[in-house]
Amino acid sequence: MLLTIVSLLLSGLIQATISPPLNWIAIHPVSWVPALWVFSRLRGRRALVAGWTVGTCANLAIFYWLPGTVTRFGGLPASVALVVWLLFAAATGFYTALFALGFGSVRRAAGTRWPLAAAAWFCALEFLNPQLFGYLQGVAWYQVPRIFLVSAITGVSGVSFLVILCNAVVLQGTEVFRSGEPAMRRAWLGNAAVLAALVLLAVGYSSARLDRIAAAESEADPLRIALIQPYHTIERRRAMEASQPDAFARDLLALSLEAEKHNAGNGKIDVFVWPEGALRVDPGQARNRAVLDFVGRSGAEVWTGANHNTADSRRRLVSHNSAFRIFGDGAIDERYDKNILVPFGEYVPLRDVIPGFDRLETVGNFEAGTSVPKYTSGAARFVFLICYEAIRSGFVREALSDDVNLIVNVTVDAWYGNASEQSQHLMLAATQSAMNGIPLLRSTTTGISAFVDARGVLTAQAGNFTREALVSEVRPVRVPGVYSHWGDWFAWLCVAASALLLIAAAQRRAPIDTSSQSVQNGPDARKARCS
Repeated sequence: MLLTIVSLLLSGLIQATISPPLNWIAIHPVSWVPALWVFSRLRGRRALVAGWTVGTCANLAIFYWLPGTVTRFGGLPASVALVVWLLFAAATGFYTALFALGFGSVRRAAGTRWPLAAAAWFCALEFLNPQLFGYLQGVAWYQVPRIFLVSAITGVSGVSFLVILCNAVVLQGTEVFRSGEPAMRRAWLGNAAVLAALVLLAVGYSSARLDRIAAAESEADPLRIALIQPYHTIERRRAMEASQPDAFARDLLALSLEAEKHNAGNGKIDVFVWPEGALRVDPGQARNRAVLDFVGRSGAEVWTGANHNTADSRRRLVSHNSAFRIFGDGAIDERYDKNILVPFGEYVPLRDVIPGFDRLETVGNFEAGTSVPKYTSGAARFVFLICYEAIRSGFVREALSDDVNLIVNVTVDAWYGNASEQSQHLMLAATQSAMNGIPLLRSTTTGISAFVDARGVLTAQAGNFTREALVSEVRPVRVPGVYSHWGDWFAWLCVAASALLLIAAAQRRAPIDTSSQSVQNGPDARKARCS
């Protein structure tokens, strides 16, 4: 019993060390072995509880920063935030419970090829599990492009498949070692060979894709970009703006001027990127006059987040979490309004339905946008994605039409405190670059601002909770793969395969109907044959 509990807790809690910022991916190929060992010995309710234990522990450890975020962002009491954290971990970890529940059935249905079936079953549930953060097992490999770029074909689910398959093959190997049966040994060697072949295919495709991206970059015209990270905590920003409404914008200007001065010997900066909500009102309003003066003097563009407020037909105030592109001559381009809002932070769901929800205080009461405009600047054809929009794979893929070659992600991330969330958020955004073959710029208030190339690799990044102006060249390119066009086909294939395996397992368990056989072999059958 003790060994079972230790095995489950080990597999669950160790997931946090594989996640950024530690990134101990070397243990990932065996991290699930203890849990799989337990699942293979349990059935029914006990398997369900075991799987739920692993999933809940993993999410509690990975998202340990959630209670503080809920308190800061949603305005909920600490006790309520703790309950939210526990419920979130249990809800998002429930797919592991289902995996454990069905593990035995899938294994029996697949026979000696069960490691492949188990990997498909895991990926199916991982994909179908509704996740706000989209944390799939494979994302931890995002800085290993010679393997991870297979995600341009399969999405992240393909990398998750390889990870779980490796764990399952290791477990099967331990079972073979204990049994010593030649037939089991041959089956294990076959599965190990399949795993090796799949890894080699992933490496081969990823290597070829690296060459394609390098060729595209060699032909692209670069832009010199400055990512401005002012290091303003929520408390500091509120204090600044209480004394002077445009204090935050003026501080961004000061840091932009420093970047311009330090970069003087490397050529002109083409674009300054400021974070989400950098301006409290539209750039064209009087309080932002200094911003337009800076643009006019420098000739550089400013791509910035800003709040937009207007009145509707009933003179009701309507607010949007927006982003603006300011031309080098001071003109202001079409506004982008954030499409995917964060519940209990940017809006309160069911405010008019659930009693008491209308009294909840949130950071903003925004309305969602309905479109994603495309912008052109030199060689760049880019889109804005605000905060968590840049990690929602389906939304990102839909936002990227064929000629888009750059993603601009502006966000705050100060709400989470100095925690691992910033590294995780950056990881999930960078995976979109790898899957779609498009570079990404990320500007935040406190970190982590970064340049991400079309391989998903972090070519330059600021620190977490530091004040920096990060200047680098970016080469806008577009190298789409199968995933860009077909989306999550591999995950759906895992869903279909798992459904067939479960059906096969259910049929094997069904009792055999012997009544028809008794009729065929009894006296009545003989009479029928004589007639």
